Amino acid sequence: MASEINYDGMTVTELYEVFTRHGIPPSDASVLVASWIYENVGTAKRVFSYAESFPAVEPGCAPPPFARTFAHTDWVDGEDVVQAGQTPGEQGFNERFHRIEHDLDHLGTDLAKAFTCMAAMRVSLRRLLDEIRAEINRLHSTVHENKVTLGPHAIEQIPNYIGALDFGKYMGTTMFMDKKVSIWQTKAGTIVLPAVETLGVDVVVGPKVRGAAQLARHAAEHSDVRQRFPREVKLVEFIRFFGEEELADGRLVRDVLKVLPADTSYPSLDAMFGEVSEREAAIVRTTVGASSAVSAALGIEAELENVADADIAMLAGVPTKARAALTRAGISTLGKLADAKPEQVLAVMKEAGVRADVGDAAEWTGYAQTLSKLR
Repeated sequence: MASEINYDGMTVTELYEVFTRHGIPPSDASVLVASWIYENVGTAKRVFSYAESFPAVEPGCAPPPFARTFAHTDWVDGEDVVQAGQTPGEQGFNERFHRIEHDLDHLGTDLAKAFTCMAAMRVSLRRLLDEIRAEINRLHSTVHENKVTLGPHAIEQIPNYIGALDFGKYMGTTMFMDKKVSIWQTKAGTIVLPAVETLGVDVVVGPKVRGAAQLARHAAEHSDVRQRFPREVKLVEFIRFFGEEELADGRLVRDVLKVLPADTSYPSLDAMFGEVSEREAAIVRTTVGASSAVSAALGIEAELENVADADIAMLAGVPTKARAALTRAGISTLGKLADAKPEQVLAVMKEAGVRADVGDAAEWTGYAQTLSKLR
């Protein structure tokens, strides 16, 4: 079995992991590792492969089936009575227009998702092109400056420079010739690398992944929600009854539920909230840079495969005293908090003397459920 390239006590894999742990995108890290191999190890067969993932199909970007809820039945002059309200024999203007609104909202959500996926694909494509450009430049440098004359022929070779390994210091980003670049200060001088836009760390504290949690809090604080829908829930009916109510973060219930397909039914309220959680997590997962942003915000090590295994100590959405109480009670990871019942969390808070109500407990568990699905 062939051994991995090792220079000065460090393997290629270790070098790549150091770069990615310090926030360098995989595509840029692969370019730096390749340069290190050429400069420190010596001549090697040139093999190019992409570091940036570009799958042919992205499941999270597949549009959900659209089922139109509005179907107009023609009126007959002199026979039909135009009315605003709904009766057994007539929908009325209000219901007809509400169904048109619902269909337009659904189409708008699908269109926004399509543009989000297109933007993510553009960023990935740009990274792929940057990789190709870097490889072409290295080839050009080798061919242009390094030739050995052998009879009538000129043979290219890869330079073999031995130098010290230097990770350098990240200095920040700036604009250079209308391009955003990152600046690294090394012993060999200043290095300029392409800067790729990514999500900020607010991906885990902003509204992107809090919709399901806010719905869970609202249902816990308003008993009429579960009284109205004790079992099966039809989305259209739920929006009709509660769509205009305001959630704790200022959004309306109907705005959060826009991520769900129109005219769908769920066996329970919890199942509907779970579907909102799944879709919010899918939107974040399919956004370029989200994985790194989540890792940075939650302090997740690179080798940790699942967000559910992350320590709740970094979960800013839950108060510090509450997190400490949960940890003492054995609920120390996002996955354990996601699996806990709000009643169980509330009991932990009561025993620890931490002020919290049923709405807080429902929101924290719902929030953890969505975060656990991010990776």
